[in-house]
Amino acid sequence: MRLGLAGILIEKLLIDGAIRLERMMTGTLNRQLYLLVIISRHGDRIHYFQDPKTYKGFFTKITPLGLAESFQLGTFLHSTYLNPRSASHIEGIRSDLVDSKQLQVFSKNGGEGNVVFDSAIATLQGLFPPNPRNRVTLANGTTVVAPFDGYQYIPVETVEPVNDRLLEPWTHCPAFQRHIREFYSSPEFRAKARESRPFLDFLRPFVFGRPTNLVNAWNIFDFINTQFTYNETYAEQLPPGVLGRIRSLADFHENGVFSDRRPFGIGNIASRTLMHLIITALERMGHCHDPLKLTLIETGYQPFISFFHEIEADRQNPELEAIPDFSSIIAIELHESGHRRTLQFKFKNGTESGFEPIQAYGHRGGIPLEEFILRAKPGVISNNREWARVCGVRGVDDVAEPVLEWANYDHYYLAVALLLAVLLFVRWVKGRTSVQGTRSAPHSASEKGADETPEN
Repeated sequence: MRLGLAGILIEKLLIDGAIRLERMMTGTLNRQLYLLVIISRHGDRIHYFQDPKTYKGFFTKITPLGLAESFQLGTFLHSTYLNPRSASHIEGIRSDLVDSKQLQVFSKNGGEGNVVFDSAIATLQGLFPPNPRNRVTLANGTTVVAPFDGYQYIPVETVEPVNDRLLEPWTHCPAFQRHIREFYSSPEFRAKARESRPFLDFLRPFVFGRPTNLVNAWNIFDFINTQFTYNETYAEQLPPGVLGRIRSLADFHENGVFSDRRPFGIGNIASRTLMHLIITALERMGHCHDPLKLTLIETGYQPFISFFHEIEADRQNPELEAIPDFSSIIAIELHESGHRRTLQFKFKNGTESGFEPIQAYGHRGGIPLEEFILRAKPGVISNNREWARVCGVRGVDDVAEPVLEWANYDHYYLAVALLLAVLLFVRWVKGRTSVQGTRSAPHSASEKGADETPEN
């Protein structure tokens, strides 16, 4: 028994020594990670069409590949941040069974919201895998384990545009649509359109009737990328280099739409609303009795581009001015050393790459928490009223007018219209029958007299 305990102690000392050595090599020996914010793009899906003038999205769905990517991301996050042996372990977080007070999860429910939600669930499955310890003992002594050998059911807060614009503020925003038009009419865009015209014309046989112009670059790329991934015949016939070239045009297009020369310009609206969730989570760290440790925000690609521009990270790394791969993440780590609290920013582009550091506001190392909040907070859009003001919407009541379109409820409008048409037709038929019956039926003397009797 003593040898067993000695072995355990030796193993623990070796592990602690390895962690200490790793922290010395990474410069984190005296720093502890207390809070983490993860911004995650959803996993792979089928083709997702977006109106290039309004960015209204249409139906799509996640694929098994997308679910696997999200699950793989979750396992990566678990091993990096929840494993007590990791140098990046979050101090005080429970790693075996989820503590719902330590974790909050937001999922965008506009546009491709079903894909985003499914990705969030798959990521959480990897982050907190099933654990047989997820059980309860009843009063009669029976032990019951949660389904699927201890599956952990974690609450996810979906952010519907009918309630909040934080995770999809760019649709139905007049000021943002004006920004899109200005980008399309800019000399830079027109020059790129002329330059890419021969290549886009070459793509016509591969897009089956879809418009082949630079305005439609996102939809062309997403269609070709989807076919190249899931259609073996298509992938064999697509000439080499085509996918990479159309992707570069889509990167140019989306970077122009979801960015602005001014950090708090309308082009960065995708991150200006997202920043509210980020700063709120970081500020909760200041409350010693707040148990929050990890915030996961599942969303689309758009906020990534805007976020890199808003914190000026693209100035040091122009490669960030592009569409992130599926299941990409931005990690915002809150470290504390003594009385100094700093933020470290990292970017992981898809499941095949590792973390790369991001420089926020020109800081090569960590940026002080207070400085980050001071620089980011003036541009934050924190509620629907502020969104309406920034977008130039007439009033807060108008915010809810088009929200059903976020959930692709067009078929409900059609059903209501058909129902109203049927009701009006029935009413018209009844009215016509009543009139015809009145004209054809003779009046008796008593009926005529009753009709002519004046009201008292």
